[in-house]
Amino acid sequence: FNKGDSKALAAFWAPDADSIGPKGKLIKGRENIEKRYATFFAANPNVQLETSITAMKFVADNVAVLDTAPEVTPPLEGAPVEAHATLVIVKQDGKWLVESARDRLHYLPTNYEHLKRMAWMVGDWRDDGSDPEGVSVESTCDWTVNKNFLIRKFTVKIKDQISVGGTQVIGWDPRANTVRSWVFDSSGEFAHADWRPDGNRWIIKSTGVLRDGSEVSSTNIITRLDNNTFTFGSTNRIVDGKPEADVMPITIKRLAPKGGESEPQRETILPE
Repeated sequence: FNKGDSKALAAFWAPDADSIGPKGKLIKGRENIEKRYATFFAANPNVQLETSITAMKFVADNVAVLDTAPEVTPPLEGAPVEAHATLVIVKQDGKWLVESARDRLHYLPTNYEHLKRMAWMVGDWRDDGSDPEGVSVESTCDWTVNKNFLIRKFTVKIKDQISVGGTQVIGWDPRANTVRSWVFDSSGEFAHADWRPDGNRWIIKSTGVLRDGSEVSSTNIITRLDNNTFTFGSTNRIVDGKPEADVMPITIKRLAPKGGESEPQRETILPE
């Protein structure tokens, strides 16, 4: 599995084996099971599997039933799940083979449904380097466990020297029925914001407190151009009751993973 070798994996199945995947489709025969895994590996390259046996019972000398808890990394896109599988293995010609498998998914409590439209933000990002003063912004964004929050860590550099860094937490507020964020930076400032979708944009109303106690507010706008590019700008900026100049939109691009070009996130294809 971890090598993405569907043919070698299918060889562990009996020729007449059957399998019901997490979507409930029955697949019969080793060849069709191989095709199912080939489709999965093509859609999910480099996925890795760890599994543990939670129970095992011999129902005959040559037949055993195994309950297992498989886990793949990186986690598949979509709502967080716990996976379970029950395998019937039989001993044929001195070799243990999978005769039957039943996979099922248990969906975990999560606010993912409210946040999934922001899933494109996951990854590493940097501005296009066009600022004439040498100011650059780098950030990385990822899900927390169970995908109830997005955590974004950022650094602002001036001529390659770190000026400020911080952490932003983005989540769903069920009482206000809105996406909300909280940000804390290394200078001692903090802020909270409400997010409102507007087509391919997010309008972010932010209010915060500077280290000296002054109140700041702004309207920030994130515009998604594609899965690998967005712009960020800020307007209606007030610091301690006084208006500040707008921040004109800057272009921010997804950083390429090591050894390859940047790729848009794609929808996971689970075995049927």
